[in-house]
Amino acid sequence: MSNALSSAYESIRENDSLRLLILTATGKVFSVDKIGNSSGDSAKQLSTLAIPVLVALNGDATGSGLELALAGDLRVCVPSAKFSFPGLERGAMPKDGGTQRLPRLVGPAWAKDMLLTGRSVDANEALSIGLVNRVSEDITETIAELSAQITGGSPIGVRYAKEAVGKGIDLTLEQGLRLEADLNVILQSTSDRSEGLRSFLEKRPPKFIDS
Repeated sequence: MSNALSSAYESIRENDSLRLLILTATGKVFSVDKIGNSSGDSAKQLSTLAIPVLVALNGDATGSGLELALAGDLRVCVPSAKFSFPGLERGAMPKDGGTQRLPRLVGPAWAKDMLLTGRSVDANEALSIGLVNRVSEDITETIAELSAQITGGSPIGVRYAKEAVGKGIDLTLEQGLRLEADLNVILQSTSDRSEGLRSFLEKRPPKFIDS
């Protein structure tokens, strides 16, 4: 992973006031890697952030670029975007979580379809299989709408919900329910919960304090 990304991730972790991260790129592509040139831990670092990560896919994402996108929480792409893992034709395979995050997102069958054939998936197919959450002509506007919806909620609650889903997927149902219950108990004792109840009784929007 580049020093710039490493430094950025560290700064994000140290800033408790951040509510959300938006990851995007400039130009006509998001990130294209056709020869398996991943450094091996950019996606891993991104996936460990406690705050929600929205990925704005302004164009194609292949190889390690797609692995990075998969590490986010929600993905929005432009209609022209295409996605693929072409590395096998060059004797390389995903090494930053692609073989693990992709099947967890779209299911084993679709993941094998993409990984083993290396074929490109267009935006509409990506939406239909769950690879992206939205396809938008104006991803800036769509990302802004999603950001407003997410940051309008309890900062602590949003983090706990992300943690419950992220950790719970690797647990049994019983263990996952216990994790959810434990996090809910903690949330009940926070200022976010107090403000949520107070704002409801006073019939006004909540004013959560950044935590």
